[in-house]
Amino acid sequence: MSRRRWLWLVPLLVATVGWAQAELADFPEGITTMTWRLKGKDLPAAQSLSLVVEGLPEGRYRVRLSVEAEGFPDELGMLGFLGSAFYIQSAGAGLDLGALMTLIRRRELLKVGEEYALPGGILFRALEKIRVAGVDCLLGQYTQAGSEGSRVELGLALSDPVYLVPWLRVYEGEEIAFEMVLIEYKRP
Repeated sequence: MSRRRWLWLVPLLVATVGWAQAELADFPEGITTMTWRLKGKDLPAAQSLSLVVEGLPEGRYRVRLSVEAEGFPDELGMLGFLGSAFYIQSAGAGLDLGALMTLIRRRELLKVGEEYALPGGILFRALEKIRVAGVDCLLGQYTQAGSEGSRVELGLALSDPVYLVPWLRVYEGEEIAFEMVLIEYKRP
């Protein structure tokens, strides 16, 4: 891998870890399967991302990540969780990962109908409780000062350990620029 590619890999790793809303230790023994669908206005076709977390005896885990996408070679350069993190940042969403982590860590305290101001001029509105692939979630809307015309819908898992957020939609005006939605969830 060239030096240039390594340079963008580091921020992607940091960004992806920033989306983690469950620790591996939160998963029970047995197999938990999670699958997300990723779509975006600049992606030629939807991608499927699957993460399998297998809780083993003695507190050990086995993790398997798979990506399924179809397209021409130049279209498949932004694959998977790491690519989606880069895509969201480069698509202009400019998610503040510190604010996102604050929301993730305090999600059980958030109340539907309330607004929460975060550092950096960020405002999160808790809109409603929904079910995403069988997981109870709090759906909210996230806006950032200086990002007129763009907003982010964010679903935070409340009932089950889900490694990454179950619902993420980035809007430019009324158009969905990018979405990452949990479409399958199975646990032991």
